[in-house]
Amino acid sequence: MDTAPARRPTEAVDLVSRVVVLRRRGAPRVTVLAAMDQARRSLDHETHHAVRRTLTRILRALDNGLDAGPSLDAALRLADRDVRRPPAGPVP
Repeated sequence: MDTAPARRPTEAVDLVSRVVVLRRRGAPRVTVLAAMDQARRSLDHETHHAVRRTLTRILRALDNGLDAGPSLDAALRLADRDVRRPPAGPVP
């Protein structure tokens, strides 16, 4: 019997968005690091390759101190849009 809770399709996007909000609001570093760790663990289970790639790039940008700007917001919107689409199947 599986005791793990069901994973929501937008979980990784929601968690990365939360990290961005925490960084922009000046949350304590330990809080941001814990949120980033949780987001990275969720990315390990992300089935959409494009979403996983976009969110990984966002987390890397945050690691490098880039937490503001329209490009980061656009990347979050793109990931949110992509996660709502069915994953692409294998290419023949």
